[in-house]
Amino acid sequence: MKKIQLLILILQVSVFCVQAQKTDTTGIISLKNRIFAADSASFAQYQFKRGKAFFSASMPDGFNTISIGHQFSKGGYIPLQSGSKIKDTYLATEGKSTLADIALWGAFSYHKIVEDSTRWAHQTRNNPSSPYYYGSAANVNYQRVIYQLSATAERNMLAKNLPLAIGVDYRIGDHYSTNDPRGTLKDYQLNLQGSIGYQLSENLKAGLGIRYGYGEENTNVSYKNPDKISNLDYIDFITHVINGYNTESEKATGKDFRNDMSRYGFDAYLSYGSEKFGNLAFNASYLEEKQKFINRLVDSNNGGKINDYTLTTYNFDLIWQKKIQNNNLVISLNYLNMDGTDFKYPAKANNYLYNQNQWSAKAFLSTSGSTSYNYVLGLAKDGEERQDGSTGSILGYNRLKVNAGIGFSKQLKGNQSWGIHANGIYSMNLNDQFVVPKANETVFTRMVVYNDYLYHTSSFFGGSLAADYNFPTYKKIQTGIRLGFSYMDALKFKTLDRVVISSPGNNRFSTSLSLNLYF
Repeated sequence: MKKIQLLILILQVSVFCVQAQKTDTTGIISLKNRIFAADSASFAQYQFKRGKAFFSASMPDGFNTISIGHQFSKGGYIPLQSGSKIKDTYLATEGKSTLADIALWGAFSYHKIVEDSTRWAHQTRNNPSSPYYYGSAANVNYQRVIYQLSATAERNMLAKNLPLAIGVDYRIGDHYSTNDPRGTLKDYQLNLQGSIGYQLSENLKAGLGIRYGYGEENTNVSYKNPDKISNLDYIDFITHVINGYNTESEKATGKDFRNDMSRYGFDAYLSYGSEKFGNLAFNASYLEEKQKFINRLVDSNNGGKINDYTLTTYNFDLIWQKKIQNNNLVISLNYLNMDGTDFKYPAKANNYLYNQNQWSAKAFLSTSGSTSYNYVLGLAKDGEERQDGSTGSILGYNRLKVNAGIGFSKQLKGNQSWGIHANGIYSMNLNDQFVVPKANETVFTRMVVYNDYLYHTSSFFGGSLAADYNFPTYKKIQTGIRLGFSYMDALKFKTLDRVVISSPGNNRFSTSLSLNLYF
């Protein structure tokens, strides 16, 4: 009930902000915001600064949106633990304004997600590298409800030479499956940030930040039909413990644990802008997260402790923007590295190692006019490695992705417009590592590990197409309807000389429909 009241309050505030403006002013601001959202280069800058408190003041003032939409995805070209069919209905709103010299940005979102045919993953989807969770071979239907609220504020002190900023991000998730084995998961995450900067010159600003957060995930698995708990006639319904990257044991009783999470980190920021050079922004961050998996049923040897997990993340973001006549050019670079290591209490040793390594480079070019054009070109490397000590397994991959896109938006009479946007992507395997001793194979290995190895090392081609139509409505508020389609098709799979119970499919299809308001 409190969640619904919060949603109503936010919608009321949004409506009040619109009603407080004069009709003519509202129409001008709304049109400006819709054009801004259609400019891929400008919107890439906005996305870079989104949620980073240090950059709150440099975000465009008066940009406010509300989106209501539905996304649908279906197909077998996925990691095995993903849902073969996913429906996501959402509401999202965000905006930026300045009040009494304080730059304020806020966002709220609500998602109702239905996952069909999910296997081996009683998980929240918020902690994908987790070393400990429950799973079974049976297909289950998951329902997920997720609320997320984010806000940042910045004020420049001491004759605008000392910018101070704070930020908060709060997430609540409720997840449950509607058939046996019935997983029930609840999670919340609270993250805080603060930063202080200094205006080194007229064009150059630098700063340092600190981050702190904590949260909790609770997991329980039960059965409506008790015959399925450990009956070999229902072997697919038996719940297993996944510890590391392998099944550890069957779990007939006590299928209940929680994950206590805490994190801290540091940021460094840099911002430079001049008419000749353009605008450059840089952010480097370090975050260390501690996870403690605790059994609700305390045992005599280890107390309630099951596993400790430390996840360390390094992230570097850089974006540069330059106006060239009627063109807007943006180049963005990103590097991310995550390292995870666990401590398994029953073994009193480290068992699981995880690494994720990514980098990307993108260029955006937007042209203005009665018909505006957007061009996008990107190159990215995506890599991951998992090591499991109990089985001696090492699995890893690195793949290269190239994408290119083009779109246009045409202005019509009466502040109406329509546009079409197309994007293509190609992915190829660069290198991989496959070390799985046959003597240590389990049903999890043959279903999940082999499936995911084949998926991640495959090459694929994909594309997306979206069309939108925008028109003024109440008080000349720009309203847009957007329809999108995307498709991925696997081109080549590796051959694997093993017993593979499940293989990835050949394609994946997605569609989306949204109603968007700019005010």
